[in-house]
Amino acid sequence: MICYPILRNLLFGTVMLIAVWSCQPTASDMPAGNATQEKTEAPQQLTSPAEVTAALEARWSLDDIKTYCIPERRVNPMCQNLVTDVGVTWKGTLYENVPTGFKSIRWYGTAVDGGLYEYSLNVSRDDSSWNLEIGNVESFARRPNVAPDPSGQCFIGSAPPEKQEADDTVESGFVKPLNREPLNPE
Repeated sequence: MICYPILRNLLFGTVMLIAVWSCQPTASDMPAGNATQEKTEAPQQLTSPAEVTAALEARWSLDDIKTYCIPERRVNPMCQNLVTDVGVTWKGTLYENVPTGFKSIRWYGTAVDGGLYEYSLNVSRDDSSWNLEIGNVESFARRPNVAPDPSGQCFIGSAPPEKQEADDTVESGFVKPLNREPLNPE
């Protein structure tokens, strides 16, 4: 014998699912012509190191780089930079043959299937270095952060020079490896 309340609930549930799935947006559901619409452009395709260099020069003006590269934003040597463990390694130099005031403005990255996959942009001057950004092709859709807070973990920050080297205190932000002595010296 069939249980009619269960059958009735199943039938009602099926009708509701069909009704929900068959709903189409009406004209009133569509955004108006003056409504802000989200960009749905495909990410920029960068298919050579020269294209990546040109795109990074367009993304990071020399003034932006100079704004970023202050002593407090020097890279913390304990922070990991990009590891190129997939694809082919590409590299390039920005503002080559242009006096910049820096030793180098360079990038390196990986290419997969003939296109940029990810990159790291780095600047050096004297004994100082900065990691401007680690990104991918989607990074080019937004403006770079040219003035991040220098108190971040991957910056040396405003620490005095004596605290800018690795030591064994957690407060410094740097921890050097433990020097382990054998347990049973003989």
